Amino acid sequence: MPDRTGPTSLVAPTRWPSVYHRFNGRRRSTITGLVISRPPAPQGHRRQTDKGPDVVTLTQDQIHDYYEQGYTLVENLFPQSELDDMNEELNRLIEEGAGKDAHGKGWIMQLGLVSKKTEAFCSDTRILDLIAPLVYPGIAIYSAKLVSKEPNDDAICHWHQDDAYYTKHSHSERRMSIWISLQDTAIEHGCLEVIPGSHQRGLQPTRTRKGGTCTLAMDVDIDLNERVLCPVKAGTIILFSSLLWHGSAGNRTNQRRRAFIVSYQETTVPCGNGRQWKILRTG
Repeated sequence: MPDRTGPTSLVAPTRWPSVYHRFNGRRRSTITGLVISRPPAPQGHRRQTDKGPDVVTLTQDQIHDYYEQGYTLVENLFPQSELDDMNEELNRLIEEGAGKDAHGKGWIMQLGLVSKKTEAFCSDTRILDLIAPLVYPGIAIYSAKLVSKEPNDDAICHWHQDDAYYTKHSHSERRMSIWISLQDTAIEHGCLEVIPGSHQRGLQPTRTRKGGTCTLAMDVDIDLNERVLCPVKAGTIILFSSLLWHGSAGNRTNQRRRAFIVSYQETTVPCGNGRQWKILRTG
């Protein structure tokens, strides 16, 4: 039956099931009603350079997945040492009061403006190289934020589209977001959940919901049999369209779940969300 209440928790393994069959270009677990995201080439294409770290770019399969399904992912983009450093920086910012936000405990909005480290993370060339085939001409930042789920917090993030929020400030043809996991994120942590291909249905009507987060939620019937759950390892980056239907369940673990989220758009769009807008790469 269609569901209008938002993401719900599932009892399911945190590791990849051992048996898969192909399902619309994805791998589907043999567990009924659960589709776990696993794009065909999650590592991306790496090519060596003479200027520091290898350049990682999307494969043709990943680009195809993004345009057809509305999302794709690349594993191991950031090493654990960099994630540890970023988590320490975020802890410092929260201790200084940056995390006191009405959106949720431990959330930090306008993350690209609050410190030099978070600003540099938003404009990291590894990210820009990845999204270059998806965001053009040029790349500008629309917004950045830290989204946290505190331990044993059952608050859900309601099913929503980013553009329901973003079109209040500007309209874009190629706006998208990256979702970087700052720790291993299992299903029990409240991993990202998506409806593949939903970005092709356009911007949907909304209504404001009580409780949880992402309260400017979609006011449409959502068939949860279509959803894909995206448990990921630390350092994985999920790339998705600003029109993709997505949400997440509560955190049923004793660990904090953090995601560093940055939204980008083409530079021909003259503004973003306030002072966060900045051209990072010209077209």
